[in-house]
Amino acid sequence: MLSVRPDVCNGNMKEIPFRGNNALEAVKQGDTLLNNNKPNEALNAYKNALNQSPDDTKIIGKIGKTYFKLKDYKSAEENFEKYLDSNPNDTDYIIELGEAQRMGGYYEKAIQTFEKACNQDPSNDLAKRKLLEAKNNLLSVYNPQRAKNEKNEYATQNLKTALNMTVNYMTPEYMSDIRNLTIEFGKTAEMGGTANIAQYEDSRKTITVSDEYIYASPQVIAAYLTHESVHAKDADSYTSIREEQDAYAVAAQFWIKNSGKIKDPEMDFAANLYKKSPNDLNKRVAEIYKLRDPSIAETSPNHPQTKNGSHKLRKSKSASEQPLSNYNVIA
Repeated sequence: MLSVRPDVCNGNMKEIPFRGNNALEAVKQGDTLLNNNKPNEALNAYKNALNQSPDDTKIIGKIGKTYFKLKDYKSAEENFEKYLDSNPNDTDYIIELGEAQRMGGYYEKAIQTFEKACNQDPSNDLAKRKLLEAKNNLLSVYNPQRAKNEKNEYATQNLKTALNMTVNYMTPEYMSDIRNLTIEFGKTAEMGGTANIAQYEDSRKTITVSDEYIYASPQVIAAYLTHESVHAKDADSYTSIREEQDAYAVAAQFWIKNSGKIKDPEMDFAANLYKKSPNDLNKRVAEIYKLRDPSIAETSPNHPQTKNGSHKLRKSKSASEQPLSNYNVIA
């Protein structure tokens, strides 16, 4: 049975290691439940694990993330703060704390927290974009129209810059096949309880990047545009394991060549797997998509197994000749 699009480039590829103890089974149970979009049950499992191992801060961190999933931002904030009491230099959790504060409406506190993360790790793109978003949120309290206008202007310019990077990376022949697409920021569909970072919809001939990425560096956005371009080039309403594997491989190659000093958790993880072995990335992609959609097919009509390796794109010297105006950019 084929899985119907929208094709997705979803998040949460990273695996978080656990410092094993006698609570390991309860933590594994919690991880499985959370992966299956059962946060209430996962929370109970993590609390059980914490009862068995009260000093393990990694469990506290997982509890905080589960509360965040449940949109209980105050409880998430409290648990992230407990975690950071013992791990004050963990930038990832400083960002988690800031996001809990931002989603709870405490924009000034969130700004201070994100600034701390940026100062601690200046190359961390997630910290930078969350800081910009929190500042816009605060502005919207006092001057909503100005905040809206500034965000729209930023989004439009950022998307154009990212698209230009994509056009310059892919070969002109490749981009010519998909030159009539609409590229936009917007709301994306969910898969396995998690909103897609980007998706291609064949019925609308549109690539949508999550509006949560408006303030991301253009290199990050461009990486996801290269991913979705693989889906768009197939020009059908189906996806498959093979298609997702090729899409991630293209995005990883783009990221390796163009990321510079920018850090992005999803793309860094995919690129590191690819550099270790393309097969390692393929295995991880297959695991993730089979977990999210057990019915997903191995191949799709325009992406059969024989296409393996066909998307090893190189940067073309003449790619910049492709007119950007052929793409409809909407922010």
